[in-house]
Amino acid sequence: MAFTMPVLKNAKRWPLALMMGLCLGMASPMATAFDVESAEARFEDGLVIADARVRYALSEPARDALENGVPLVIEQRLVIERPRWWWRNVRLVERERRYQLQYHAMSRRFVLTWIGTGESRSFRSLDALLEELGRVESWLLVRSERLDAEQGYQLTMETALDLEALPRLLRTVTLTDADWQLGSGIHRVEVQR
Repeated sequence: MAFTMPVLKNAKRWPLALMMGLCLGMASPMATAFDVESAEARFEDGLVIADARVRYALSEPARDALENGVPLVIEQRLVIERPRWWWRNVRLVERERRYQLQYHAMSRRFVLTWIGTGESRSFRSLDALLEELGRVESWLLVRSERLDAEQGYQLTMETALDLEALPRLLRTVTLTDADWQLGSGIHRVEVQR
């Protein structure tokens, strides 16, 4: 009996160690396969409009999944904030676009669909599709009257692969695989009216 007690005592800690290991494995850092190279806001006809350039590079597993019929969803997010030194920044505007990437084996073409409107374009190569996806032009953010001319603002942009949009079975694999954690860091630029 004295021999089994330490084993039972350690057996109670085993599930806790397993849970901590799983949590650490899931918290793998996002790979920077996407890079926001530039972002800017311009004022035109009473509106604030954003333009950006993003370099997209899919990992080998993501590229293989796409070419084998698994659609991928990419999210792009733009935010305008008013900085505060004593607390979190005030978020004035947050806009998001979602795009679906698909490969059609019969036509051997890649299709880019803007999920918000259903507008689609097809491309002969994945590189051409990713180049087009990386051109963010004339994205309407807000009326310029909402921004105080004497206040400074920050425009932030980030983009990432939406893992929740993947099929359920593949989603479980992606949680711990760094090759699927595709995203950019947050790119910040100052905006002055």
